[in-house]
Amino acid sequence: MRAGKAGQLYESGQNKLEEKIMYRLDSEGHRLLIVKAGLINQEIENIQNGMATLSIYIDGPVIFLLFRFGTENWNDVPFSWHTVPRGIRVYPEEAADSAILKVTLVNADDGIVQAVREIFMTPEFANTLNSSITTQANGSFNGLSYAKHLNMVYNQYTAGAMADMAGVHMVSL
Repeated sequence: MRAGKAGQLYESGQNKLEEKIMYRLDSEGHRLLIVKAGLINQEIENIQNGMATLSIYIDGPVIFLLFRFGTENWNDVPFSWHTVPRGIRVYPEEAADSAILKVTLVNADDGIVQAVREIFMTPEFANTLNSSITTQANGSFNGLSYAKHLNMVYNQYTAGAMADMAGVHMVSL
C-alpha cells in the first residue's frame, strides 16, 4: 500500500478503482487508505485539514481503527496482523515510524490521489495500537473464526457505537 502524491494516479495505469477502506501496518508504518467514489470538496478538505478523531475498539480477535475527519460520520476499518501478507507484515517496533498514521484519500472514479496527510498519534494512542497489534501477532489465528467474529460485530454495532465503546481516543487538529 503506497502513500501516493496528491494530484497523481494512485496506481499507475489504473484510472478507476474499487471503493474500499484499508488499514495496514508495514515496514513504512501505519497506513490508512480511503478509496471513495463521488468525492465532494468538503470531504477532501475534511481529510486534508479537518480535525481528525481516532479511536481503537478491540473485539475478540479484531482490532478496529475508528476515524472521522471534520464533520464526517465515524468510519471503521478492521485489522488483523495475520491477514497482512507475510512478505510485508512487521511488528510495530520494526516499522519505520510507529507513531504516525499516514492517510491517503483516492477518488475511485478517476484513481487520482486527492489528499495525503500524516497524523501524529499521541503516545497513549500509539502505545495502545502498537501493543494491541503485538499481542494479536503473538496469538493464534483462525481465518474462519476471524471472519465469523467480524460479521458478528458488524451485525451488532455501527462504527459510531464502536467509537463510543472504544478504549482509547485521540484528536488531532
